[in-house]
Amino acid sequence: MIEKTRAGVRRLAAALAATVVATGVFAVPPPATATMAGAPDDPTWTVVPSSPTGPKGRKQFDYELAPTEEITDWFSVSNLGDRPITVDLYPTDAFTTADGGFALLPRSQEPSGVGSWIRLPKPSTTLAPGKRSDMPFRLAVPAGAAPGDHAGGIIAAVTEQQVGADGQQVTVERRIAARVYLRVAGPLEPAATVTAVGVDHDNPVVPLPGGKMEVTYRIANTGNVRLSGTVRVQVTGPLGVRLATGDMVDIPELLPDSELRLRQEFPHVVPAGPLTATVAANVRTSRDALPSLAGSGSTVSVPWALVGLLISLVGLLMYRWYLRRARRLAVLALDPVPRVLPTERVAR
Repeated sequence: MIEKTRAGVRRLAAALAATVVATGVFAVPPPATATMAGAPDDPTWTVVPSSPTGPKGRKQFDYELAPTEEITDWFSVSNLGDRPITVDLYPTDAFTTADGGFALLPRSQEPSGVGSWIRLPKPSTTLAPGKRSDMPFRLAVPAGAAPGDHAGGIIAAVTEQQVGADGQQVTVERRIAARVYLRVAGPLEPAATVTAVGVDHDNPVVPLPGGKMEVTYRIANTGNVRLSGTVRVQVTGPLGVRLATGDMVDIPELLPDSELRLRQEFPHVVPAGPLTATVAANVRTSRDALPSLAGSGSTVSVPWALVGLLISLVGLLMYRWYLRRARRLAVLALDPVPRVLPTERVAR
């Protein structure tokens, strides 16, 4: 499943690269921030969870439903600018980017998860300056929906024609979204792995204070529940001697079938021969902690200065041994016949 997801993300990255000018923003801000788009001279609008009488302070949509169950809820789109705007409305699926961002599929890619289970009342709405539209939508979970967490968003997009630097007209779509989190009833199987731990060390000739080390690794959500947590990297040398310890790093929200790529740099690591980087992760769901995870990678950084010193010491010892041997041979050459000292008899 992970390999399929990686392939899908690669295809998505290619699509994003081909349409970046025409599609604008794909990342969605965290729920704690205001969901707003636009610059001083551009249209400015919001989309938030709502009710029949307007927003009630919810930051995102959160549901727990069983297959074949459905629910009706409300969202609001507001025009905060000083001119009328037409906002396109459509749902889609979410995914975690390699750097931990919460992102949504481009309009050109059809959703296959929760985005395909949402039905909006209309594809667009036109709002006068300062006006708001409260609209219902329906979320129906299909019978064959996989248990666990699904994520998506209800997108409100404004599309405009602009003139590029080369004088050509381009279509620019700016998007914002209200996040949708759905947990489908069934067996929950939270799981994660630490993989692909790579170690790169700039081995200096002078061992102190040491060379820069870069540790790269991946944390994959292989279960069906979204995860978060913390991770720390530790570098050890021969006999497990600790050479460096990184700061505790927060793992951002990791959706199922997603992979996070992280990097830790250490400015000074002494070249002590075999070096091992151990990645220790403490991962948890929104309710429980998982068993600790670990992964490791290694490299060999030869301490050239120490090796040179040892070679010099061995050479010095051999030279002294050679001199002593030469002196003994010279003495034997001058006095080849050994002397026999007379013995004395002791009278009784």
